[in-house]
Amino acid sequence: MFKYYYILFTCLFTFGQQKINITNEARYELTFKEYKNQKPEFLKNTFILLFNEKESFLKNMSLYVRDSLVDNGKIKKTGDSQKDFPVFAKYVPDLPYNIYKKENTISFSNEIPFSGEYQYTETIDFEWKITKESKTINGIKCIKATTTKWGRNWIAFYSPKHPLPFGPYKFFGLPGLIFEVYDDAKDYTFTLYKFKNRVANNVLMHNYPKAKKVTKKQYEKARKVASVKPSTIKIEGYPNINKKIDKYSIDKEKNYNPIELTD
Repeated sequence: MFKYYYILFTCLFTFGQQKINITNEARYELTFKEYKNQKPEFLKNTFILLFNEKESFLKNMSLYVRDSLVDNGKIKKTGDSQKDFPVFAKYVPDLPYNIYKKENTISFSNEIPFSGEYQYTETIDFEWKITKESKTINGIKCIKATTTKWGRNWIAFYSPKHPLPFGPYKFFGLPGLIFEVYDDAKDYTFTLYKFKNRVANNVLMHNYPKAKKVTKKQYEKARKVASVKPSTIKIEGYPNINKKIDKYSIDKEKNYNPIELTD
């Protein structure tokens, strides 16, 4: 039900017009466990990372495909939710966030159902420890590095043959493109499945144009409320239903497992 309402909500938003010049493209698959007791145990989303030497932009692949179809006139919004729903529903992902990086500054934007569009900026650094261990990923020898961030211990494998300091999500700062990164509990695992050189100018990022600028803490609070308490409605005369709603929220909060456990 939560995702259903999100589909209706997202069909209405207006596409942004920010642009980026790119020289490379990488695609990642994420397997993740947003709730410790979720069924199925792991969900999957894919992301596309577009970048040049100085900046990068990450977007969910489903939204990237949707935006490309809109740009090329293959699909379009009519303003009629009954007509738009079946067209756009297939492109709604679990994790619709956008992440723009330049140097060590990150602009994160997302749309939270029933709450609106949010954007925050943060400056972060990673203290990577590069090891002598290696493994082959997609035929490429990758070097192991570790770091601790957001309450999790992370293991990454990067490619020295691809001297690009980028990676999925907010990860960056290694002397090579990150091919794989996961936390030691393996709740979140990003794996590169495609890389190519791609030179293009003025690529539309389709960011969230109506995003409200907030602090990271404000955003995390709003997202948690939407994730564990999607409905605060009480139904008069139906105590058993209200108890089930309360139990649902308590269970969701107990098992809530976001990628960032701490700041």
